[in-house]
Amino acid sequence: METVSKETLQQLSDFQKTNCISIYIPTHKKGKEVNELQDAKLLKNHVQDIKNQLKNNKDIPEDEAIQYLSPLNKLIDDTEFWHHQSHGLAIFLAEDFFEYFRLPYSVEEFSLLSNSFHLEQLIPAYQEEEQYYVLAASLGKVRLFEASLNEIYEVNLPESLPQGAENALSYYDFEKNLQQHSGSMLGGGKEPIYHGHGGDGEFNEAYVKEYFRHLEDSLEQVIEDKSIAVVLASVDYLHPIFKSASKKLKFTEKGLTGNYDKAKPDKIHKESLSVINPKHEALKNELKQKYQQLAGTGKTSYQIDDIAPAAVDGRIDTLFILKGTHKWGFINNEDNSVKLRQDNDSNVLDLVSKSAVETVLNGGHAYFVEKEMLPENVDNAEMAAVFRW
Repeated sequence: METVSKETLQQLSDFQKTNCISIYIPTHKKGKEVNELQDAKLLKNHVQDIKNQLKNNKDIPEDEAIQYLSPLNKLIDDTEFWHHQSHGLAIFLAEDFFEYFRLPYSVEEFSLLSNSFHLEQLIPAYQEEEQYYVLAASLGKVRLFEASLNEIYEVNLPESLPQGAENALSYYDFEKNLQQHSGSMLGGGKEPIYHGHGGDGEFNEAYVKEYFRHLEDSLEQVIEDKSIAVVLASVDYLHPIFKSASKKLKFTEKGLTGNYDKAKPDKIHKESLSVINPKHEALKNELKQKYQQLAGTGKTSYQIDDIAPAAVDGRIDTLFILKGTHKWGFINNEDNSVKLRQDNDSNVLDLVSKSAVETVLNGGHAYFVEKEMLPENVDNAEMAAVFRW
């Protein structure tokens, strides 16, 4: 699953050139839409529209426009590319710049020719709380999944990562490591890791902890960002042992109970959402209540005139945006006032997108919500912000 780093989002946000192209299209992972290359055809329609804009609005000759759009046309013709999609695709093209992202969530079909990139729909791929891992671990097998609220992928683990306790501890000096961690040798290093009925039967707890320490050391090479939540999927009696041995991974308080050695990713995703979703929904509700409590104090607003300059200044803590909202215009650098335009052209910004991007780059949260989740009850409200000051 592709994610967007802060550095990448900042680079895209800072990028300023004439004829910046942003395209978002929903895509498909399987089915007749893939076999019939419907996603490629959808992109072709947007490219054709942009070519007409370059010719008619920018007075660029057709052959030059075709050359400028050649990276997009190559993508359209790449049949293999369209057989490896997720739920959404974001594409950014400018002079000497071309980048795309497969997104694990669906997007609003959208394209724009401007002097900067339109990044609003890229934000969920950046925001940390939208990503998590599921570690399905037993005494005989290890699987790692990278997930979001919309998608899950099984991670290809390096060959060096131990697949099971016997494999892991075969490389260890049992006496040395167990003495270091537990203060005793527990059977002189010759006691079996487990015995009894099946691989997760009776076991020596100290050896299991040692196995998990070795496993966690190996996972450190795969899970680079240790602040991302990890849902542990394991039989019930291994949960407290694994968590007590963990020093590096950020396990959720609750996990999944059972044997997931052969479970399908869709099943793991559905069950893990029961752990992850309540946390996110609780956070959104908490922030919504915070807005309502602060309303009328000067620390909230639903007006773009207040929100856009505050976002650029790094003053927004939380921003709620009604899905599909766009407001075109610019911010006057002299007095920080907002000037709105009815139509978008290359000289104006989508101030909603700009506000969302600046909010998350400055450490705030931006949520794209349905009308009922917008904390402001005014009928024409399409945004709602809580200010830091």
